[in-house]
Formats: sequence, C-alpha cells, structure tokens
Amino acid sequence: MATKRKLDMSGTNETEEQTSSEAKTKRVNISFKSISGSLTKEDVEKSSQSSNKIADRNEKPVKEKDKKVARKDESSTIIPITINIGRNETSTYKYVDTKEKFIEVMKELQEMIENKQMIAVDCEGVNLSRFGSVTLVNIGTRDLVYLIDILKIGNSVFDDGLRSILEDSGIEKLMFDCREDADALLHIHKVKLNGVLDVQILEVNNRIHVYRNGYTKIRSLKHCLELYVTDDTLVNIKLQGRSSMNMSSNIWEKRPLDENMLKYASVDILSLFKLYDALRTRMSHIVWKAASSRYCDTARSKNRTYRDGSGILPKGIIL
Repeated sequence: MATKRKLDMSGTNETEEQTSSEAKTKRVNISFKSISGSLTKEDVEKSSQSSNKIADRNEKPVKEKDKKVARKDESSTIIPITINIGRNETSTYKYVDTKEKFIEVMKELQEMIENKQMIAVDCEGVNLSRFGSVTLVNIGTRDLVYLIDILKIGNSVFDDGLRSILEDSGIEKLMFDCREDADALLHIHKVKLNGVLDVQILEVNNRIHVYRNGYTKIRSLKHCLELYVTDDTLVNIKLQGRSSMNMSSNIWEKRPLDENMLKYASVDILSLFKLYDALRTRMSHIVWKAASSRYCDTARSKNRTYRDGSGILPKGIIL
C-alpha cells in the first residue's frame, strides 16, 4: 500500500506540473499574441527611443566621472619649462598655480632641503611692501625654480608648508635686497622671514668704506650681474621683463602671466647662484648671516607710512 500510495502521489505531482507548465505556456502565448496584435510601427520607434534615453542616462555619470578625473590630473600636472641661462647652459622653471600642484611641489622642496641643497627665495608683487601685494613667491635651486602663484592659489600656501620653510633659520636662503620682501611677508601674511643670506650684502661689503661719512651705495641685481657675470644671457632676460613692467605698473597682478614675466621671475632666483659663486669669499659665513638678519629687520621693524626705499646701505648692517 505504501508503494502504491507513493506511485499515486508521484503521478499526481507530474500531472500538476504538466498542467501548470501548459497553463504558463498558454498565458505567454496569449500575452504575446495580444501584444503583437496591437503593436504598431510607432510603438516600436517610441520603445527604441525610450531605450536609448535610458542607456544615455546610464552612461552619463560614468562620462562625467571620467571628466572630473581628467580635470584633477590636469590640475596636478606641472609642465617644466627650459630656459637658457648662459651661452651653453640651461635651467628649468615650473609655474605652480593650483593647490594640487603646490602640494606636489612641497614634497619636492622638502626632499631638496633634506638633501642639503642650497635654495634661493624671491617675491614679486605690486608695490612690494606692506603697502602693496605679494603675488608670487619663488623658490629654487641652481637647476629648478618653482614660481608659486599666491594670487591664484591663495594664502593657504603659507599654512600648508611655505611658512615653515621661510621662517626656519636652519634653512638658509639666498636673497637679494630682502628688505621689502621681509616687510610684505610679515605685515600682509604674518610670515617672519628668517635664515636669509643676502647676496647684496656680499657685494657691498668691499665698498663699505669707499664713501664719506660711511654711506655706501647699493647696486641693483642687474648691475651686479653686469659687473660679476661675464655672460649677458640673464641680463637680457631681465631687460625683456623690465620692458613689460614699464608698460604696466600692476603687471604682477594680471593673469595669465606673460612668458617674459615668468622667465624674469625665474632669473631673479637663478642669478643669485651665479653671484654667490662670484662673491662668497668676501665675508665669513657667520658674519654674512648676521648682517643679513639685520637687513631683514631694516624695513619690517619700522613704523612706516609709505614705501621709503633707499639706495644707501643703512648704518649698522655690516659691523
């Protein structure tokens, strides 16, 4: 009996499955006939258009994401530009105008400093002093200059690493007439420039007693290059930039910066290494660094009501 009941149940299950399958097939056939019977050419076209729209919506986010990635990669890519700094000598500068580029540059600078490479610093701006603006802070070695655009990136660059380099007395920085740079950095950006080795002090040292009453004239960077560097390549680049500056008093606040101005800013850094090589034996390192520190304080420590630059070396700088 058990076997028969088992067989009967098995047969019943098979019959039910077959009936269910036939019913499904019938319903599918009826649905298909109903749909195909009422489907027109217009319905087919509408269905196709709807499918295309859905496909476009699905693809669009992916394309936009790809574009965002491409823009990010572009904003963090620094294109090195090679310039001639001598008859058979070249160097490179990198224009840094985005936060992403700046972050990458800070990593490179820290590595240079850790490797004890000598660096030089210079600022550009309109009426450079507490009464004007700092639009570029330029830092470099003999082979590579970074032109950091403060106007485009913003003051955050100082808190993101630039301040620690400029204020660290242990990181020595070649400069040329650091007085107004120091004044602008302190009173506009709250950065106290330190660790300066001012090349102008080296140049003026041998002439300190030439003039009566202890007054000694200071010379411009261009004049020093003409006197101590036999190759005039750097001077010519400065002359091209100076020509552009004469046509516009606020050229350092204009964007995009002209190529001549980028080269001019680079040369202000690269020239310091040339002059350092020519003049470094004129003073002991300790005396030079102390004199440079006093030179930094000349303008920034005064109560000033206007930019009162002088072509005479202040007393008490070189002891």
